Amino acid sequence: MSKEGKITKLDLEAGVLVLENAQGKVIEFSIEEELEIEDDKYFISVEKEAEEVAEGYAFRLDKDEAGVEVLVPVVDEEELDKIQAEIEALRQN
Repeated sequence: MSKEGKITKLDLEAGVLVLENAQGKVIEFSIEEELEIEDDKYFISVEKEAEEVAEGYAFRLDKDEAGVEVLVPVVDEEELDKIQAEIEALRQN
């Protein structure tokens, strides 16, 4: 997924996430869900510029080798299943 990038803005109160991808493009997302699972923090987000029903993206908060916080797209099926199960559990409560 090409949505990996450096966080330029993360405003949890406003539900806004802005990334700058490796090509320098700035992408603004709306945070739909914030989760903590086994000491990992995840954000489920959709692009604000999406014209139709937006595809959701799962990002994991991580640190790069310099210690800077980065968001990494979740692509591992097992990890995505774990996130989906947590979302479903939260919605049942």
